[in-house]
Amino acid sequence: MSRAARPAGPGVARLAVLVGLSAVVFPRPAAAQDYFVMSPAGDSIGFELAGLRTMLEQARILYDDLVEDPRVLYVLGFGPPATAVEPEPAYPWNAVRPTSDSTVNVVTPGNLREADRAYHNYAVMRMREVRGEDPDDPCDDLVEREQAVLSNFVDGWILARTLFGGPPYAPLDELAFARRAGHLPALLAARGDASVGACAAVWAEEHPEAIEAYLAWRDEAFPELGAPAEPEEPPAAEEAPAEPEEGGT
Repeated sequence: MSRAARPAGPGVARLAVLVGLSAVVFPRPAAAQDYFVMSPAGDSIGFELAGLRTMLEQARILYDDLVEDPRVLYVLGFGPPATAVEPEPAYPWNAVRPTSDSTVNVVTPGNLREADRAYHNYAVMRMREVRGEDPDDPCDDLVEREQAVLSNFVDGWILARTLFGGPPYAPLDELAFARRAGHLPALLAARGDASVGACAAVWAEEHPEAIEAYLAWRDEAFPELGAPAEPEEPPAAEEAPAEPEEGGT
């Protein structure tokens, strides 16, 4: 797969402006901060300071890659707010859209600005996959790699929630609790993760017990979210009009 170089001049200037607009700041964690995320069911995820510092350092490393990698242009910005009723724009596989192996759009929901480092984490890890992916890879491999990419988003989301004052947002809090419970592959399959395309449905069909276990866990841990909506299928291609027979009008 060819790797196009980042455009010089205006492209670099545009990235600098967008980075400035995103107000990316990595302050030191406050010693008195409460390090936990609560689920609606009253469960909590707690982290020791050492673990949070490791996540923070990883986020810094990935952000440095985002700024300095000459092979990829990351176009950063903020979009409309995400809601509990319409969470789709908040899921990283929808907010991060590669347009080639050298360009990707990253749109952080406007009401989740503290989580921009989570979306940056996901974008860098996703583009590493895009540059090295093989279209012939089996679905199990694609889902396993997306699980690892998504885990980097979860780390960034936990930082946003515990260190940087990010507000609770159940659809993304669910990702953190699902990872801890071992349901992340089933979640991305049930949600129709766009990064694995048709493999989401294939994986769900091949692992029905995992999907069933995830949905049962979700009903208990996040009852207000309800069942995941069925992923929309792409519209069927219209048939081309028949060619007129020779000699016809």
